[in-house]
Amino acid sequence: MKRLVFTICILFSIFVCYGKDMEKQYRKLIEKYDIDQAVKAIDRDNVSTFWDIMLKNNELRIKFIEDIEKNKGAEKETLEKTAQLPRFYPNEEEAIVDSLQGFCDTLLMDTGIKQLNLNCSLHIVEDPEPNAFTALTEDGFAMCINTGLLNMEGVNYKTLMGYVAHEFSHGILLHHARKFYADAKQRRKNELIGGVVTGLSVLAVGVAAYNGVAAGIPTTSATDFAGLILNINEGFDNLTVKYSFRYSREQEYEADLIAYRFMEYLGSSDEYINALSILGTELDKIYNDYSDHPKTSDRISFLKYVQAHPELGNKENDKRRKKIALKMAQQNQIRLRRESESWDK
Repeated sequence: MKRLVFTICILFSIFVCYGKDMEKQYRKLIEKYDIDQAVKAIDRDNVSTFWDIMLKNNELRIKFIEDIEKNKGAEKETLEKTAQLPRFYPNEEEAIVDSLQGFCDTLLMDTGIKQLNLNCSLHIVEDPEPNAFTALTEDGFAMCINTGLLNMEGVNYKTLMGYVAHEFSHGILLHHARKFYADAKQRRKNELIGGVVTGLSVLAVGVAAYNGVAAGIPTTSATDFAGLILNINEGFDNLTVKYSFRYSREQEYEADLIAYRFMEYLGSSDEYINALSILGTELDKIYNDYSDHPKTSDRISFLKYVQAHPELGNKENDKRRKKIALKMAQQNQIRLRRESESWDK
């Protein structure tokens, strides 16, 4: 009996510690990736305003664009690897359900994405797998919803808006390129720590600095980076296999958080959680071989934590703005000192 009680106590302690650790991780995710307070304060008079203000106040995205324009080692590697990803050609893809294109355009309009005048599109594609994905195009990106997802029980117009918001977040936040960039920087950091500093031989592909509007990086056939594309089922040659990208764990949570905030902005805060619940374990089967991809149940738990803690918000933006303000103040002091010195002369 004593052993049983002891075992129960140990298991309970492990469960409590695990729960606290997850809450700590969730808090960090919110503080780093949540939308800016300025977005939460806007009225619902124009749905496209949500995306416009979100992008203008997303400091991580802004910082990435600034970094990539340096076009040095890690930045060049990022541009090249992004250029190697397969491109989706809406006008040539036979799997697109043309009869539903009008429906897709209306959905884009109702989510406010159409009004942004970006190089992105939405399509329904013939694919039995219950999934949605974002694929790069020649000058932007395309969001695709599989017929397998469209036909799932419980899917309605609101849940589709949530799925679109999630995929749009992946595309507009430049997750493909940011994943390559984070990997490149981490590898260089590891090499320095290990005392192995090697020159990275990179073929010049002549791509322009990433402009951050969408994904307009040209393609090249110099190298095959197929190993970086999520391979779901080699025996079934479908679009999801070809275009799905292995985002980082945090990027999935970030896209979930933005999609949740968007639905919250529309007054339907439960709809995106419901959208994930509809997928259930079906989505987990797809990513079963990738331990770093969060399970659907964990993603739902994260959003319920967000829902239960409205007092939490983004702190990353505040840190970056303080650094910018300090830098500007220092530059202003230098300018004033130089002017004063010239007057003394």
